[in-house]
Amino acid sequence: MIQLLWCRCTRGSGETQIPIVVVFALVGFSRADAPKVPFSLVVVPTTSTTEGGTITMARRMPRDFYVVLTNNSQETQAVWESWNSWGYQAISFELTTKEGKKFVVSRRQQDFTRNFRSTFLVKPGEHQVFAIRLDEQWETHPTLPKRDEMSVTLKAVYEVPPTAEAIQYKVWTGRVESRLNNVTIGQW
Repeated sequence: MIQLLWCRCTRGSGETQIPIVVVFALVGFSRADAPKVPFSLVVVPTTSTTEGGTITMARRMPRDFYVVLTNNSQETQAVWESWNSWGYQAISFELTTKEGKKFVVSRRQQDFTRNFRSTFLVKPGEHQVFAIRLDEQWETHPTLPKRDEMSVTLKAVYEVPPTAEAIQYKVWTGRVESRLNNVTIGQW
């Protein structure tokens, strides 16, 4: 990386600024050395057309859509099961309206009366499929305006923070995102 810095120099009775070019070298690190994410993430909408798909957000009777986490590595990967507190909020969604306004959709915080660490093993080339039903257990930040239908781009995010429990149970940690999907969100 090359950076231009300005240095103030006093010469005689005057002061001047001169540019100094500084070269920073990243020794032994390149993009090829960066750790590869073992997963890919795909959103499967409730319905699909050539223009995009549809999903629903509703307090009563929303329709399921799916998020598919695929292990693209050569090793089995452990992930938290989604019913426990460690995996409960691993999936979220980022959506953007046609006007450019951004929203995050995530599961609401909840208290767990029964909770223990459990994992699901995703073998190489296999999947963990999450059925998603955007009901009252989900919230948007900021609040999504109420409309019958809204065209958005939607991206799923699967993110697991590094914790002592994740290390102990050898659970994959990191962040993976799906591609952007053109969807119509139906709300009722």
